[in-house]
Amino acid sequence: MLTIIARIVFWVCLGVFLYILFGHGLLLVLLKAFFSRPVKRKPITPDVCFIIPAYNEEKIIRAKLENTLALDYPRDRLKIVVVSDESTDQTDEIVKQASKKEGRIILIRQRPRQGRTVAINAARKRYRAEVYAISDANVMLDKHALRELVANLADPQVGAVTARFIGLEGKGNPTEKGIGGYWNYEQWQRELESQIGSVSFISGSFNAVRGNLLTPVPADITHDHYVPAALTGKGFRSVYEPRAVVYEYPADTPLEEAKIRTRNFLMGMNFLRELPRILNIWRHPWFFLNLLFRKILRWFCPLFLILSLVSAVLLIPEPAPLALLGLTGIGAIMTVLMVTLKSPPRWLSTAGFFGLSQIGLLWGIIQFVFGKRIVVWEPPR
Repeated sequence: MLTIIARIVFWVCLGVFLYILFGHGLLLVLLKAFFSRPVKRKPITPDVCFIIPAYNEEKIIRAKLENTLALDYPRDRLKIVVVSDESTDQTDEIVKQASKKEGRIILIRQRPRQGRTVAINAARKRYRAEVYAISDANVMLDKHALRELVANLADPQVGAVTARFIGLEGKGNPTEKGIGGYWNYEQWQRELESQIGSVSFISGSFNAVRGNLLTPVPADITHDHYVPAALTGKGFRSVYEPRAVVYEYPADTPLEEAKIRTRNFLMGMNFLRELPRILNIWRHPWFFLNLLFRKILRWFCPLFLILSLVSAVLLIPEPAPLALLGLTGIGAIMTVLMVTLKSPPRWLSTAGFFGLSQIGLLWGIIQFVFGKRIVVWEPPR
């Protein structure tokens, strides 16, 4: 009886794990062939409030402002609002100096520190606009990125648009090449989601939301998760625009990358609490199922893997369980090698980054079980 239970647990958990990683992408390819929904893009230039949440960004905020001012967008249609979340460095002074030279730059100082989401809510409440563009302080945009993004909002069914992320290399973090591979795969799926209907989440690095649809978001939930679900509940799409390009360096160390996955999980649990209120899953079953396999169950991948491994031990010497144990062992060694080597090859960096991500998610699960909650997002620098 124990063997039968172990075999069921092994195949179910392994099947879910593999489907999350690979199977759902193949389903998206199939669905796209039958249910493609093109976006009616047009070159438009609506009034844009460009929001930059910032916390202790003195090293990068000047370059960010220069990059934003250099965007190919009409000067009189673009307002830049930096919300400093009670920064303790020179961030505020740098923004004030820039605002004296360029009147389009506005500084809001948020007291006490309340996090990125509240910062965005504050900017939205103070300044009305046809479109709110939201971008992290540590990313740089292609000069045409804003135009490419808002062109999608010419389609009345589109409520939000997310940009294409390109990871830069050069800081010496051995996960750099692996992150690039991960994001290429991630954005391939995101483009398929968009072509079918709506993406399940948007990138915090750079996105745009129709002004009359951006509502206040609870402080402990990110816009990345909340906005697409809320817009779907209102009958609008959130789409992906690969021509709007964002550049970003990864975190400085593998440990910081793992911490990002931990924080992703903890913030994701806050989102799940709110999801039933903003989305009727019976009216929008595809969006929910896509979100389930694209994001929610992915957060729990370490548990599916652990259950598969425990049941595999009970099923030795059957071939499939032995193969899984062996592959997991190889994966663990690759993760250690990736962290140890200063410049691992791309294939090793990709494998190691995956292992590191699972460790970060597992640590998030453990922290959540023991009562850890998160509201304020600490920058990974």
